[in-house]
Amino acid sequence: MEQLLHLILSNTLYTIIAVVIVVLLLFSLIKKVMKLIIVVVIVLIAFLVYVNYTGGDVVQTLEKTVQTGSEAAKDIKNTAKEVQKKAEENKQLQDAKKKIEKEMKK
Repeated sequence: MEQLLHLILSNTLYTIIAVVIVVLLLFSLIKKVMKLIIVVVIVLIAFLVYVNYTGGDVVQTLEKTVQTGSEAAKDIKNTAKEVQKKAEENKQLQDAKKKIEKEMKK
């Protein structure tokens, strides 16, 4: 890895190519994120128009949606913490397994 990095940085042509690739990747990522944001905004506006058209309370619906989103975010955060704990436990088990295998080979 260090050799590849040294090769890219030592050759100007390789450096320019690498920079162009990184810029294109960033541009592509930003473009996709912007499309996602635009779609989410359009769907949100359509939902609010529907709620207003059917006679519902837009403000109350928005508050309920934000509350539900906050709860979902908390659930996702808790789940991520649990997954991280399981991954750490799994890593500890793998390390213990390797130690046992080393001891058995002796």
